[in-house]
Amino acid sequence: MTTVTNQTERDVTGASIVLDSVVKRYKGQDKPAVERLDLEIEAGEIVAFVGPSGCGKTTTLKMINRLIEPTEGRIFIGGRDVTREDPDKLRQSIGYVIQSGGLFPHWSVAKNIGAIPRVLGWDKKRIAERTEYLLDLVGLDSATFADRLPKDMSGGQQQRVGVARALAADPPVLLMDEPFGAVDPITRVRLQDSLIAIQHELGKTIVVVTHDFEEATKLGDRVLILSEGGHVEQYARPEEILTDPATPFVEEFVGSGAKLAYLTVSRVGDVAVDPVTTARIGEPAKEVIGRATRAGHTWVVVVDSADRPRSWPSLREVASKPEVSDYLDRRLPVVSQSSTLNDALDAMLAASQGATLVTDGRGRVVGSLSIGAVTDVIQTKLAEAHNAEDETSYETYVDGSDPTPTPVVAAEPGPGDPA
Repeated sequence: MTTVTNQTERDVTGASIVLDSVVKRYKGQDKPAVERLDLEIEAGEIVAFVGPSGCGKTTTLKMINRLIEPTEGRIFIGGRDVTREDPDKLRQSIGYVIQSGGLFPHWSVAKNIGAIPRVLGWDKKRIAERTEYLLDLVGLDSATFADRLPKDMSGGQQQRVGVARALAADPPVLLMDEPFGAVDPITRVRLQDSLIAIQHELGKTIVVVTHDFEEATKLGDRVLILSEGGHVEQYARPEEILTDPATPFVEEFVGSGAKLAYLTVSRVGDVAVDPVTTARIGEPAKEVIGRATRAGHTWVVVVDSADRPRSWPSLREVASKPEVSDYLDRRLPVVSQSSTLNDALDAMLAASQGATLVTDGRGRVVGSLSIGAVTDVIQTKLAEAHNAEDETSYETYVDGSDPTPTPVVAAEPGPGDPA
């Protein structure tokens, strides 16, 4: 039986980034793409750049590693003025991830990941060890994927390799340009969770450009909202932007649901999860049933050798065979501790279940979360918002009744039936 443990403090291996009066002008354009931008990013933070098309967010990102040269101003990384450094050497010291991974199509996964270490003169043994570590970090089995070509992998797997390649030389800074924009919504959530878990383990400084405000608030320790010309409308923590937009532009950009949208930044890890009984493939069914019964559970979670969940059969299903089967439930609802409560609800709805399993940063199951627990949190947040606001701002009913929803009473979650 497993329960959530408190996460340990991480080591910060990232470097601070400072943009000092940075300007970018393109020939033939009357207005600068970025007009005198001042910005400080702390070491070990994830900062998300978001804003409408043409606001200069990608231009700003590319000026940090000098894929685009600033017209004026200076950029400091870890206190070094990188505008005075050789741009090729600078880029070798900064991880860079683009949409769809940007992998070399005719190179194997291992060769893609080892590209920068080879340029830096690492020996083969060191590169191989680093490759194996990084593939495990991004959730890919080295024995299975190291020799594959990108064309033989899904979009999500390719993007994971792209992240591994960007981290290969252990850079202090990771730049990501719309990294998850080309994958389906479910894969996108998993990649977001994976990035947050990687950040917690490595403590890099990560800058992410995204057009999706919800993604920005999920990923970013702080969010930078830009308007045309690289003008800073607000630079703050997601909760502050959602509850106290600094300008009319931000209020309009965030949308009319801003007062309650901060629910999307509430994390699964902030909610107490229910303990679960785990079982391994091949274990005697009687032993598993006895263990679950003593714990008061009516179902178990079957895990692999790395404690990652495979299925959650009922005790009746376990009893139908002498040993725990190797069935893999591909519709199993699973979220990470770094997932938002919105992600958790989506997972439950997609699987038509009243609960979801919760995993840590390495995909190990730590418990389950019921829809009742989520709705309890939502009710608390709604009540807080309701009490904090002027009563008239919530008058959505003609008769003036309290619009706060009635709490949902969820049925006991039932595991999916094996196919």
